Amino acid sequence: MADLKLSEVDQLQTKDYWDKRYQKDDDATTFDWFKTFAELEAFFRKHIPWDQCVNLKVVMLGCGNSTLSKDLYDAGLRHISNVDFSETCIEQMANLHRNEPEMTWDVMDVRDMSAFEDGIFDVAIDKGTLDALLSYTGSVWDIPDSIKSSAWKYMDETNRILRPNGRMLYISYRQPHFARPILERPYWTVQVETLSDPGGSFDYFGYVLQK
Repeated sequence: MADLKLSEVDQLQTKDYWDKRYQKDDDATTFDWFKTFAELEAFFRKHIPWDQCVNLKVVMLGCGNSTLSKDLYDAGLRHISNVDFSETCIEQMANLHRNEPEMTWDVMDVRDMSAFEDGIFDVAIDKGTLDALLSYTGSVWDIPDSIKSSAWKYMDETNRILRPNGRMLYISYRQPHFARPILERPYWTVQVETLSDPGGSFDYFGYVLQK
């Protein structure tokens, strides 16, 4: 996200920014922040019980127009609930994936997922959504209270909709010493793996938040 203008950084938290972004696209447009499924497949297979994949209930938090849900579907996961607070995005993605009826697409803010009952998902996946909520102009060492409060609402809601022993998988460029103060909540443990590109110069991280 380093190519964004400073004025745009704060806008990444807003519905209006993303609606305008998706309105520029058509129904067939997809875009993946960070890594592709091929690069992340080993991480997902390690932390999702694939022998149970056809029965698992998965929620994709802030799905955007990524191919990740379809990739996971094609790999064997079937019951994937996709949420995003952009109506434009959800409409486009629902139309694009109308032939995968087990996947659902709902307009929802990840900080308020009251449409979901408690404890209904086995796995929650976030690839860049929390990073958008944590985007602001200022020092990364001094997170504003409003940003922390927004992120913790998201964490609390994700915990609520996960079943006992459920887990959240979070893919991020955010280094552990910056991520842990947000991720470490009393209801789960946090583990992290470095997701390096062979010969690359920039690391990504896979966080496993286990209830």
